[in-house]
Amino acid sequence: MELPVPLRQGVERLLEKVPLPMLKQAARTLSDRYRAELRDGRMHMAEEMAVKAYLATRLPATYAAVRASLDAVSEARPGYAPKTLLDVGAGPGTVLWAALDLWPDLEQAVLLEASAAVRRVGEALATEAMIARIAWLTGDVTIDLADLKPAELVTCAYVLDEIAPASLPKLIDRLWQFTDDTLLVVEPGTPAGWQRILAVRRHLIDAGADVLAPCPHKAPCPLAAPDWCHFSRRVARSRLHRLAKDADVPWEDEKFIYVAASRQAASSRAARVIAPPKSGSGKVLLKLCQKDGSAGEKLFTKRDGDAFRLARRLDWGDTI
Repeated sequence: MELPVPLRQGVERLLEKVPLPMLKQAARTLSDRYRAELRDGRMHMAEEMAVKAYLATRLPATYAAVRASLDAVSEARPGYAPKTLLDVGAGPGTVLWAALDLWPDLEQAVLLEASAAVRRVGEALATEAMIARIAWLTGDVTIDLADLKPAELVTCAYVLDEIAPASLPKLIDRLWQFTDDTLLVVEPGTPAGWQRILAVRRHLIDAGADVLAPCPHKAPCPLAAPDWCHFSRRVARSRLHRLAKDADVPWEDEKFIYVAASRQAASSRAARVIAPPKSGSGKVLLKLCQKDGSAGEKLFTKRDGDAFRLARRLDWGDTI
Protein backbone atom coordinates (compact mmCIF):
# COMPACT_ATOMS: atom_id res chain seq x y z
CA MET A 1 0.00 0.00 0.00
CA GLU A 2 1.46 3.37 -1.04
CA LEU A 3 0.86 6.91 0.10
CA PRO A 4 -1.61 8.96 -1.98
CA VAL A 5 0.31 10.82 -4.68
CA PRO A 6 -0.32 14.35 -3.29
CA LEU A 7 0.85 13.25 0.16
CA ARG A 8 3.94 11.55 -1.20
CA GLN A 9 4.84 14.60 -3.27
CA GLY A 10 4.32 16.90 -0.29
CA VAL A 11 6.58 14.76 1.87
CA GLU A 12 9.26 14.74 -0.80
CA ARG A 13 9.21 18.54 -0.98
CA LEU A 14 9.53 18.87 2.80
CA LEU A 15 12.48 16.46 2.91
CA GLU A 16 14.41 17.37 -0.23
CA LYS A 17 16.89 19.74 1.47
CA VAL A 18 17.27 17.95 4.81
CA PRO A 19 20.90 16.85 5.43
CA LEU A 20 21.01 13.04 5.51
CA PRO A 21 23.21 12.76 8.65
CA MET A 22 20.74 14.89 10.62
CA LEU A 23 17.81 12.86 9.33
CA LYS A 24 19.51 9.56 10.23
CA GLN A 25 20.25 10.71 13.78
CA ALA A 26 16.69 11.95 14.27
CA ALA A 27 15.34 8.68 12.88
CA ARG A 28 17.44 6.64 15.34
CA THR A 29 16.27 8.75 18.27
CA LEU A 30 12.64 8.52 17.22
CA SER A 31 12.86 4.76 16.69
CA ASP A 32 14.44 4.25 20.12
CA ARG A 33 11.65 6.22 21.79
CA TYR A 34 8.94 4.26 19.99
CA ARG A 35 10.53 0.88 20.74
CA ALA A 36 10.92 1.71 24.41
CA GLU A 37 7.37 3.12 24.60
CA LEU A 38 9.06 5.92 26.53
CA ARG A 39 6.92 8.14 28.76
CA ASP A 40 9.22 10.84 30.11
CA GLY A 41 6.98 13.87 29.81
CA ARG A 42 8.33 14.75 26.35
CA MET A 43 6.49 14.29 23.07
CA HIS A 44 8.11 11.94 20.58
CA MET A 45 7.83 14.61 17.89
CA ALA A 46 8.30 17.87 19.76
CA GLU A 47 11.02 19.08 17.36
CA GLU A 48 10.85 19.73 13.62
CA MET A 49 13.64 17.25 12.80
CA ALA A 50 11.82 14.48 14.65
CA VAL A 51 8.74 15.20 12.53
CA LYS A 52 10.78 14.98 9.34
CA ALA A 53 12.30 11.71 10.53
CA TYR A 54 8.75 10.43 11.05
CA LEU A 55 7.76 11.48 7.53
CA ALA A 56 10.75 9.66 6.07
CA THR A 57 10.64 6.46 8.10
CA ARG A 58 7.27 5.98 9.82
CA LEU A 59 4.52 7.72 7.84
CA PRO A 60 4.22 5.10 5.04
CA ALA A 61 3.88 2.29 7.60
CA THR A 62 1.40 4.02 9.89
CA TYR A 63 -0.63 5.13 6.87
CA ALA A 64 -0.82 1.51 5.67
CA ALA A 65 -1.94 0.30 9.11
CA VAL A 66 -4.59 3.00 9.45
CA ARG A 67 -5.89 2.48 5.93
CA ALA A 68 -6.15 -1.28 6.47
CA SER A 69 -8.08 -0.65 9.70
CA LEU A 70 -10.45 1.73 7.94
CA ASP A 71 -10.93 -0.84 5.17
CA ALA A 72 -12.06 -3.32 7.83
CA VAL A 73 -14.62 -0.78 9.07
CA SER A 74 -15.90 -0.30 5.52
CA GLU A 75 -16.14 -4.06 5.01
CA ALA A 76 -18.14 -4.50 8.23
CA ARG A 77 -20.44 -1.58 7.31
CA PRO A 78 -20.59 -1.44 3.48
CA GLY A 79 -22.94 1.57 3.38
CA TYR A 80 -20.98 3.62 5.90
CA ALA A 81 -19.50 6.85 4.53
CA PRO A 82 -18.79 9.38 7.29
CA LYS A 83 -19.08 13.09 6.58
CA THR A 84 -17.31 14.26 9.75
CA LEU A 85 -14.06 13.13 11.37
CA LEU A 86 -12.51 13.80 14.77
CA ASP A 87 -8.92 12.57 15.00
CA VAL A 88 -7.33 12.75 18.45
CA GLY A 89 -3.53 12.75 18.52
CA ALA A 90 -3.55 13.41 14.79
CA GLY A 91 0.16 13.63 14.07
CA PRO A 92 0.69 15.08 10.58
CA GLY A 93 -2.79 14.05 9.45
CA THR A 94 -2.20 10.37 8.68
CA VAL A 95 -5.77 9.30 9.47
CA LEU A 96 -7.23 12.21 7.53
CA TRP A 97 -5.35 11.25 4.37
CA ALA A 98 -6.38 7.59 4.73
CA ALA A 99 -10.02 8.48 5.41
CA LEU A 100 -10.21 10.82 2.42
CA ASP A 101 -8.66 8.17 0.19
CA LEU A 102 -11.41 5.74 1.22
CA TRP A 103 -14.28 8.23 1.63
CA PRO A 104 -13.58 11.19 -0.69
CA ASP A 105 -16.91 12.82 0.24
CA LEU A 106 -15.72 13.49 3.79
CA GLU A 107 -16.77 17.08 4.45
CA GLN A 108 -15.28 18.17 7.76
CA ALA A 109 -12.35 17.10 9.93
CA VAL A 110 -11.13 18.26 13.32
CA LEU A 111 -7.59 17.22 14.19
CA LEU A 112 -6.27 17.52 17.75
CA GLU A 113 -2.48 17.50 18.09
CA ALA A 114 -0.28 18.67 20.97
CA SER A 115 2.96 19.24 19.04
CA ALA A 116 3.22 22.58 17.26
CA ALA A 117 5.94 21.17 15.00
CA VAL A 118 3.68 18.33 13.89
CA ARG A 119 0.70 20.62 13.31
CA ARG A 120 2.76 22.94 11.09
CA VAL A 121 3.85 20.00 8.95
CA GLY A 122 0.33 18.57 8.81
CA GLU A 123 -1.12 21.89 7.71
CA ALA A 124 1.58 22.30 5.07
CA LEU A 125 0.89 18.84 3.65
CA ALA A 126 -2.86 19.39 3.55
CA THR A 127 -2.86 22.84 1.95
CA GLU A 128 -2.89 21.86 -1.72
CA ALA A 129 -4.70 18.53 -1.73
CA MET A 130 -7.55 18.55 0.75
CA ILE A 131 -11.18 19.15 -0.14
CA ALA A 132 -12.63 18.71 3.34
CA ARG A 133 -12.87 21.61 5.79
CA ILE A 134 -10.07 21.02 8.26
CA ALA A 135 -9.54 22.52 11.70
CA TRP A 136 -6.25 21.87 13.51
CA LEU A 137 -6.52 22.25 17.28
CA THR A 138 -3.85 22.37 19.95
CA GLY A 139 -4.40 19.94 22.79
CA ASP A 140 -3.27 17.09 25.01
CA VAL A 141 -5.49 14.05 24.44
CA THR A 142 -5.70 13.35 28.17
CA ILE A 143 -6.90 16.78 29.31
CA ASP A 144 -8.04 18.94 26.39
CA LEU A 145 -11.15 17.17 25.08
CA ALA A 146 -13.90 19.13 26.80
CA ASP A 147 -14.74 21.58 24.00
CA LEU A 148 -14.69 19.17 21.06
CA LYS A 149 -17.82 18.38 19.09
CA PRO A 150 -19.07 14.89 18.15
CA ALA A 151 -18.26 13.37 14.77
CA GLU A 152 -19.50 10.40 12.78
CA LEU A 153 -16.01 8.88 12.80
CA VAL A 154 -13.67 9.33 15.78
CA THR A 155 -10.12 8.00 15.58
CA CYS A 156 -7.12 7.62 17.85
CA ALA A 157 -4.12 6.03 16.11
CA TYR A 158 -0.71 5.23 17.59
CA VAL A 159 -1.45 7.38 20.63
CA LEU A 160 -2.19 5.16 23.63
CA ASP A 161 1.41 3.98 23.96
CA GLU A 162 2.35 7.57 24.83
CA ILE A 163 -0.08 8.06 27.71
CA ALA A 164 -0.16 6.72 31.25
CA PRO A 165 -2.29 3.56 31.62
CA ALA A 166 -4.31 5.21 34.40
CA SER A 167 -5.55 7.81 31.91
CA LEU A 168 -6.89 5.23 29.46
CA PRO A 169 -10.45 4.62 30.84
CA LYS A 170 -11.28 8.32 31.04
CA LEU A 171 -9.89 8.95 27.55
CA ILE A 172 -11.93 6.13 26.01
CA ASP A 173 -15.06 7.35 27.80
CA ARG A 174 -14.58 10.81 26.31
CA LEU A 175 -13.88 9.49 22.82
CA TRP A 176 -17.00 7.34 22.95
CA GLN A 177 -19.07 10.33 24.06
CA PHE A 178 -17.87 12.21 20.96
CA THR A 179 -18.68 9.25 18.67
CA ASP A 180 -21.92 9.67 16.73
CA ASP A 181 -21.31 6.42 14.85
CA THR A 182 -17.92 4.68 14.84
CA LEU A 183 -14.74 4.83 16.94
CA LEU A 184 -11.46 3.39 15.66
CA VAL A 185 -8.38 2.90 17.84
CA VAL A 186 -5.11 1.67 16.27
CA GLU A 187 -1.95 0.65 18.13
CA PRO A 188 1.42 -0.96 17.32
CA GLY A 189 1.09 -4.71 16.86
CA THR A 190 3.15 -5.62 19.91
CA PRO A 191 1.97 -7.69 22.90
CA ALA A 192 1.72 -4.43 24.86
CA GLY A 193 -0.28 -2.79 22.07
CA TRP A 194 -2.63 -5.79 22.01
CA GLN A 195 -3.19 -5.49 25.77
CA ARG A 196 -4.11 -1.81 25.37
CA ILE A 197 -6.56 -2.67 22.59
CA LEU A 198 -8.08 -5.41 24.75
CA ALA A 199 -8.61 -2.86 27.53
CA VAL A 200 -10.25 -0.45 25.08
CA ARG A 201 -12.42 -3.25 23.66
CA ARG A 202 -13.66 -4.34 27.10
CA HIS A 203 -14.41 -0.74 28.06
CA LEU A 204 -16.40 -0.08 24.89
CA ILE A 205 -18.39 -3.31 25.13
CA ASP A 206 -19.29 -2.40 28.72
CA ALA A 207 -20.45 0.99 27.38
CA GLY A 208 -22.82 -0.74 24.95
CA ALA A 209 -20.73 -0.51 21.77
CA ASP A 210 -20.92 -3.10 19.00
CA VAL A 211 -17.53 -4.42 17.88
CA LEU A 212 -17.18 -4.09 14.11
CA ALA A 213 -13.63 -5.36 13.63
CA PRO A 214 -11.36 -7.18 13.81
CA CYS A 215 -13.31 -9.42 16.19
CA PRO A 216 -16.40 -11.24 14.80
CA HIS A 217 -17.84 -11.45 18.32
CA LYS A 218 -18.15 -9.63 21.66
CA ALA A 219 -16.89 -12.53 23.78
CA PRO A 220 -13.56 -12.30 25.65
CA CYS A 221 -10.54 -12.62 23.35
CA PRO A 222 -9.77 -16.36 22.93
CA LEU A 223 -6.01 -15.80 22.60
CA ALA A 224 -3.67 -16.07 25.55
CA ALA A 225 -0.05 -15.00 25.99
CA PRO A 226 2.49 -15.65 24.61
CA ASP A 227 0.17 -15.54 21.58
CA TRP A 228 -1.38 -12.19 20.72
CA CYS A 229 -3.65 -10.75 18.04
CA HIS A 230 -2.10 -8.44 15.46
CA PHE A 231 -1.92 -7.91 11.71
CA SER A 232 0.69 -6.80 9.19
CA ARG A 233 1.07 -4.74 6.06
CA ARG A 234 4.12 -4.79 3.80
CA VAL A 235 5.29 -1.29 2.87
CA ALA A 236 7.76 -0.32 0.16
CA ARG A 237 10.66 1.81 1.37
CA SER A 238 11.68 4.84 -0.65
CA ARG A 239 15.36 5.45 -1.34
CA LEU A 240 15.45 8.13 1.38
CA HIS A 241 13.72 5.76 3.81
CA ARG A 242 16.41 3.13 3.24
CA LEU A 243 19.20 5.66 3.61
CA ALA A 244 17.75 7.16 6.79
CA LYS A 245 17.50 3.73 8.42
CA ASP A 246 20.65 2.20 6.87
CA ALA A 247 18.36 -0.50 5.53
CA ASP A 248 19.21 -2.93 2.74
CA VAL A 249 15.76 -4.47 2.28
CA PRO A 250 13.44 -2.38 0.03
CA TRP A 251 10.37 -3.07 2.18
CA GLU A 252 9.27 -3.44 5.78
CA ASP A 253 6.37 -5.14 7.53
CA GLU A 254 4.28 -2.89 9.78
CA LYS A 255 2.60 -4.87 12.53
CA PHE A 256 -0.48 -3.27 14.06
CA ILE A 257 -3.61 -4.03 16.05
CA TYR A 258 -6.90 -2.14 16.14
CA VAL A 259 -10.46 -2.17 17.36
CA ALA A 260 -13.42 -0.54 15.63
CA ALA A 261 -16.61 -0.10 17.65
CA SER A 262 -19.90 1.44 16.62
CA ARG A 263 -23.31 2.52 17.80
CA GLN A 264 -24.58 0.57 14.78
CA ALA A 265 -24.36 -3.19 14.34
CA ALA A 266 -22.10 -4.79 11.77
CA SER A 267 -23.88 -5.83 8.56
CA SER A 268 -22.61 -9.38 8.96
CA ARG A 269 -20.24 -11.46 11.06
CA ALA A 270 -17.43 -13.40 9.42
CA ALA A 271 -14.47 -15.33 10.79
CA ARG A 272 -11.14 -13.49 10.46
CA VAL A 273 -7.72 -14.85 9.54
CA ILE A 274 -5.48 -13.96 12.50
CA ALA A 275 -2.13 -15.36 11.35
CA PRO A 276 -0.25 -15.80 8.06
CA PRO A 277 -1.84 -18.67 6.09
CA LYS A 278 0.17 -21.88 5.76
CA SER A 279 -0.08 -23.33 2.28
CA GLY A 280 1.02 -26.68 0.91
CA SER A 281 0.31 -28.88 -2.06
CA GLY A 282 -3.48 -29.00 -2.34
CA LYS A 283 -4.09 -27.60 1.15
CA VAL A 284 -4.11 -24.39 3.17
CA LEU A 285 -4.20 -24.00 6.96
CA LEU A 286 -5.91 -20.89 8.33
CA LYS A 287 -5.91 -19.67 11.92
CA LEU A 288 -9.36 -18.19 12.41
CA CYS A 289 -11.13 -16.12 15.03
CA GLN A 290 -14.71 -17.40 14.86
CA LYS A 291 -18.17 -15.88 15.41
CA ASP A 292 -18.73 -18.12 18.44
CA GLY A 293 -15.78 -16.54 20.28
CA SER A 294 -13.31 -19.36 19.66
CA ALA A 295 -10.02 -19.32 17.76
CA GLY A 296 -8.08 -22.13 16.13
CA GLU A 297 -6.65 -23.55 12.96
CA LYS A 298 -8.82 -24.97 10.18
CA LEU A 299 -7.51 -27.04 7.30
CA PHE A 300 -8.93 -26.62 3.79
CA THR A 301 -8.11 -29.14 1.06
CA LYS A 302 -9.09 -29.66 -2.57
CA ARG A 303 -11.91 -31.87 -1.34
CA ASP A 304 -13.55 -28.71 0.05
CA GLY A 305 -14.08 -27.37 -3.47
CA ASP A 306 -15.11 -23.71 -3.54
CA ALA A 307 -14.22 -23.25 0.14
CA PHE A 308 -10.65 -24.36 -0.62
CA ARG A 309 -10.37 -22.06 -3.63
CA LEU A 310 -11.55 -19.15 -1.48
CA ALA A 311 -9.26 -20.03 1.43
CA ARG A 312 -6.26 -20.20 -0.90
CA ARG A 313 -6.79 -16.56 -1.89
CA LEU A 314 -7.06 -15.22 1.65
CA ASP A 315 -4.37 -13.28 3.49
CA TRP A 316 -3.68 -12.39 7.11
CA GLY A 317 -6.45 -10.11 8.32
CA ASP A 318 -9.05 -11.12 5.71
CA THR A 319 -12.51 -12.43 6.57
CA ILE A 320 -14.11 -15.67 5.44
